[in-house]
Amino acid sequence: MRLNDYEERNDLLLDWILETTQRGCSILDVGANDGTFCYGMHRIARHAGCLAGVDPDRKMLERNPFISVRYFSTLEDAKIASESFDILYSFFVLEHVADEARFMEAASRVLKPGGQFFFITPNGHHYFSILASLFAKLGIQRRILGLVRTKELIDSYHYPAVYHLNRPKDIERIGRKYGFHQFEYRYCERFIELSTYFPGPTKVFPWLWEKMVEASRQETLLVNLMGRMIKGP
Repeated sequence: MRLNDYEERNDLLLDWILETTQRGCSILDVGANDGTFCYGMHRIARHAGCLAGVDPDRKMLERNPFISVRYFSTLEDAKIASESFDILYSFFVLEHVADEARFMEAASRVLKPGGQFFFITPNGHHYFSILASLFAKLGIQRRILGLVRTKELIDSYHYPAVYHLNRPKDIERIGRKYGFHQFEYRYCERFIELSTYFPGPTKVFPWLWEKMVEASRQETLLVNLMGRMIKGP
């Protein structure tokens, strides 16, 4: 169980990728943005034979110093040749996917047989995702964020989240349909990742949640869901 025993959650996913893939492989960063979201991006860039990025925000993707090939599009609409990449990965993208079937079909299409897709996303079984999903359905997600975040901070990072693709059963249901046959999950949580959303004395709530998870050893209730799925031959 990874509970408050790490510095940066994205590094945990990077470690997993580097431990299980060959140096010199072709890698696609899905939702690459400007490369500042993950401080360890240089590690992936050194590991990859080719590191490409796909993102609809052209201005941000052009600023990414780690990417050698750029696709200014969503993954679903990108003009990427079939079976082009050994590895796909995404940092906090799946929760924004509105059409999960199109997304998974595209991920499978651009991966080579035996290719792997790594991801990290908010765990759909965690109270944070459940509440955020409810707020999104009610159309008040941004308004609620405004109570605990400045407008400038929200504008700099927040994209609409729909939480259609952040539970293992949903990921596997769609993934198997498009040729993924092996799934593995890891979970982590750090108090600071959640406590900033809770003002004053309400910070006791995420603290109590962590204590409950620690006592029960139910790591599947931690906030970050990391996964790896492998495309069949």
